[in-house]
Amino acid sequence: MGLRKGHGTLGQGLSALQSEQGRLIQLLSESQGHMAHLVNSVSDILDALQRDRGLGRPRNKADLQRAPARGTRPRGCATGSRPRDCLDVLLSGQQDDGIYSVFPTHYPAGFQVYCDMRTDGGGWTVFQRREDGSVNFFRGWDAYRDGFGRLTGEHWLGLKRIHALTTQAAYELHVDLEDFENGTAYARYGSFGVGLFSVDPEEDGYPLTVADYSGTAGDSLLKHSGMRFTTKDRDSDHSENNCATFYRGAWWYRNCHTSNLNGQYLRGAHASYADGVEWSSWTGWQYSLKFSEMKIRPVREDR
Repeated sequence: MGLRKGHGTLGQGLSALQSEQGRLIQLLSESQGHMAHLVNSVSDILDALQRDRGLGRPRNKADLQRAPARGTRPRGCATGSRPRDCLDVLLSGQQDDGIYSVFPTHYPAGFQVYCDMRTDGGGWTVFQRREDGSVNFFRGWDAYRDGFGRLTGEHWLGLKRIHALTTQAAYELHVDLEDFENGTAYARYGSFGVGLFSVDPEEDGYPLTVADYSGTAGDSLLKHSGMRFTTKDRDSDHSENNCATFYRGAWWYRNCHTSNLNGQYLRGAHASYADGVEWSSWTGWQYSLKFSEMKIRPVREDR
């Protein structure tokens, strides 16, 4: 009898604990929702103030349909969840271009990225941009591994971050290009990754995997597939010389390149050979482009 009574008391206690647990979970969920709403409201107010003060500015775009001012305040998902990339941010309800925090599966600490929410449905995570020559891209290995520049302007996101993004799902690559005569073109690759099959990606040189070209700029990247990244202080190309030093850039050089988007910002036609911001299939080897932007998005079927 006493044992039965003890079981009954224990059962009531367990039921009460489960009820309290449910209540706490509900409160936590509501708090996360309120916090996300508050963060987004503050962000919207700050963006509006920046626009009123004229701080926002349009940028040169290869896609002429988009010329929004960039937000400068990092934001998260509207649902309060942890987005893995800009597509997750878009699917959460955020539709504005700008800086957001993302948390790739293999990079739980997260980092900030610039999200393009307009090109071809949006959800693109930008990892490279050239637009005015304000940032020096002739840098060494550590800089290209870790990233440099400003997310709202010229920048390189960093090989370790690109690797973390592209190893969590199947990704595609979109490259926007613009010349100094306002001509635009793009290249799309249905498959893209960095260090996909590497046990130690940095030791392996963050090799490039790219395939399935389409677009209007012509293909200037497939030749580089399978190559390790080369910088002026770390030579992994197939040339007798260091291609990065010779062509004043950093890239997945072979022997040596058909594209050099991290080359010198030479502003159009130049007398030197292939050492500018080049996409040879579109403008040849002696024309340095005005604008380039490289961005990735998960293949839709993979989400």
